[in-house]
Amino acid sequence: MNDLYLIPNSTVLKNLLGITNEKELDLAEAELSRANMMLLYENSFSDFSSGGFCFIHKFLFCDVYEWAGQYRKINIQKREELLAGRSIWYSNVTEIGADLDKVFAEIKKIDWVSLTREDFAKQIARLFPKLWQVHPFREGNTRTTVMMMTFFVEHYGYFFDQNLMAESAGYVRDSFVLASLGEHSEYEHLEKILLDAICIEPIEYTNGDIVSKDKTEKYKKYKSKNYTPTKHEYIE
Repeated sequence: MNDLYLIPNSTVLKNLLGITNEKELDLAEAELSRANMMLLYENSFSDFSSGGFCFIHKFLFCDVYEWAGQYRKINIQKREELLAGRSIWYSNVTEIGADLDKVFAEIKKIDWVSLTREDFAKQIARLFPKLWQVHPFREGNTRTTVMMMTFFVEHYGYFFDQNLMAESAGYVRDSFVLASLGEHSEYEHLEKILLDAICIEPIEYTNGDIVSKDKTEKYKKYKSKNYTPTKHEYIE
């Protein structure tokens, strides 16, 4: 069986834009999903469930992929430089729905309103990587997870520095990887950026840029030079 999501004899994902060049598709996908993120953020959202997760993915990527919001139909892997080319073990296609439901059930068990900001960030760092590790979609899993995380954090009265997470994409992905290693998981890196991103006061933006005296120092800690994500691969 070949990767049914790819244009035949190509490494480019089938898309609604008719693009056959991988770099052009990456750019278009990034621009359109970013615009949709801004539109979605302007609306209220509180469906913290498997259905809500699919809704976010569909909203972000519906302009690019016909399968936006739908669970993948193949098993995938992604070679992580952080793991010397090995991949995190994502959910099997037959278990995606059940695995997502299990994580959301865990999330609902936490008494979030009783937590300090520090403990709130620690719980986020331990539970949301579990959503990410399911990797229910062919592409766009990290952006969907971060978007749901944003809504979740703000649902409980905090403010979330989305720009910090977006500009630190390489650091964020590596942090999810480190938090998805089973008994060897490490949460310190994700906790660190979450404590900077989860704020008790509103974050002011001007023309899409954050206005803050400590922006340069805070953002510099997580900036990844020349971050280029690798592609998911089909596996039997």
